[in-house]
Amino acid sequence: MTAASPAQIHGQVDARFASVRDEFARNFAERGELGASVCAIVAGRTVVDLWGGHADTAREQPWREDTLVMVHSCTKGATAICAHLLADRGELDLDAPVARYWP
Repeated sequence: MTAASPAQIHGQVDARFASVRDEFARNFAERGELGASVCAIVAGRTVVDLWGGHADTAREQPWREDTLVMVHSCTKGATAICAHLLADRGELDLDAPVARYWP
């Protein structure tokens, strides 16, 4: 049995977000990450766009820029943030029935 090679990290990071790349790489080196991607956009500009590792547990298929993944419950936090932003702007009444917005 051979030791697994270090995960290759691909993509770009704005210099202001270099620590994001460092933590992304650390997830593979120290925390056993198999494969992952992350993208962050600030003021309409992509500041982090990274992917790396493997797309399969056999570690034969590299994680690509366009690798598809299921997110399951990961959208709950983003949905809550969006809902609260809309409420803060007066565009969503948190006390209204859901049917007002979602028929």
